[in-house]
Amino acid sequence: MTTLNTIKYHCIFSKSLFFSEFVVDDFSTNASNTTSWKELSDTIMEGGRSKAVLVSHNTDQFQRAILFTLLDPQSCGAAIAGIKKYVEMDLTEYKSIELRVRGRGQYTGYEFVIRHKSERGPKIPSYVHYFEAPKDFETITLPIDAFEAYLEGKPVKNAAPLDKTKVTALGILAYGGVHVHRKQYGVGALEIDWIKIS
Repeated sequence: MTTLNTIKYHCIFSKSLFFSEFVVDDFSTNASNTTSWKELSDTIMEGGRSKAVLVSHNTDQFQRAILFTLLDPQSCGAAIAGIKKYVEMDLTEYKSIELRVRGRGQYTGYEFVIRHKSERGPKIPSYVHYFEAPKDFETITLPIDAFEAYLEGKPVKNAAPLDKTKVTALGILAYGGVHVHRKQYGVGALEIDWIKIS
């Protein structure tokens, strides 16, 4: 079993020990890794009613994970549904987060979320990078330096930069789009082969 200390060790030292990337989860070889991810949806807030679940998908030809989400926006359009994973990582020597994914369902807009310094709670900013899930499997590259602080769907002005030495949570969310032009609702599925840091 991979522990938080193991994750921290590899992230700090793998680049100098002959590795150019760190595998957060490779669901194509171990779909049972889905158990290390927990739901993060708007039900943690008053009036929230969306839902998310990450499941393993095993066939005789492949295995991967699927993030199923139900976005049920409030009257203002607010909705989030997704997953989170607690970690201990130093990403100083890394440049990007990579995901091999494809999207299905009623929407394809997602956000990858990073938190640092063990900060938790709905009123704490997250560092976010939006991405579009492709129709066919592709590798999505999200530069770590391009993540920006957001709170309740809005950019946070004058926020402290992401502390890459103390990354303590990762997340993937479908969003309703309360503060953006694009609005999303209904059922979506994000198929995930793997998540890496390079």
